[in-house]
Amino acid sequence: MNLRLDSFITKFGGFAVAVIALALCACGNQESTQNKTSAKPAEQAVEQPAEQTTPSKSLVVFYSQTGSTKKVADAFQKARNADVFEIKTATPYPSTYDSTVAAVRVQRESKQWPALANPKADLAKYDTVFLGYPIMFGTFAPPIYSFLDSNDLSGKVVVPFCTYGSGGRKASAAELKTLEPNASVILAYGISNKRISAEGADSVVASEVEAFFANLAEGKTEEMLMGGYSEQRPLTAEDSAVFAAATKDYGYLSLKPLSVSTQVVAGTNFLFTCEMKAFGGPATQTNVKIFRPLPGRGEPELIVVEK
Repeated sequence: MNLRLDSFITKFGGFAVAVIALALCACGNQESTQNKTSAKPAEQAVEQPAEQTTPSKSLVVFYSQTGSTKKVADAFQKARNADVFEIKTATPYPSTYDSTVAAVRVQRESKQWPALANPKADLAKYDTVFLGYPIMFGTFAPPIYSFLDSNDLSGKVVVPFCTYGSGGRKASAAELKTLEPNASVILAYGISNKRISAEGADSVVASEVEAFFANLAEGKTEEMLMGGYSEQRPLTAEDSAVFAAATKDYGYLSLKPLSVSTQVVAGTNFLFTCEMKAFGGPATQTNVKIFRPLPGRGEPELIVVEK
């Protein structure tokens, strides 16, 4: 598949056409091979050399500190039969959460990024790079800066994916676009650590990644994905109850819902406009997406704080 940057963003539907054409071509080749094989004696068919597989044009590059991001990387790899490159630091972060936070804070303040055990990836043969990372301090983890310093993504289609505590998907993708102006950084995927650690998470991730690739193939943008929601309106008592149930573990964000819109799916998506004073900081406005399953299928859960 030859993905051209001059048309990838504005005509992303071409991606779907290319995928379908590639699939049809593969099916045609398989059928032709089967016909030829059936026309020959069995002993001759056995002697035929195995068909050469086409090298992957996609590479999954990821850093995972706790294993959560690796789960998503595995789902991306399976979805696209991509090659994989795992970023590894020369010195691992501390094992405890507080110690890791302290170490990352020092790196961000000094902009001294960690040394990598494997700084260089062979990117020349790939058109598309799926770049995965955990969110730390609102954007991608420091090892990603180290990777970007050592590798050139110019001319590549870059698809970010991430895991997070509450959010950072859009902010990290925006920073990636700034740091890699000669790459085509497109729609990003993200999932919370809480959701990916829950029972049945593998099937949830696989389903969401499949839907994500369907959105890419249709050329959907962030704005298009927001379609289907009602107009923002004042909260009802029911809305407030849903918000309280889904955000009870996120007190550190000091979220105050101001208005809400809804989208009916197999359940209901709630998009709350909120005032946020994260960690006691200044008030900012943000969007909080919450999903409430159908009755009897679970409690409302926070999907993402868009920040």
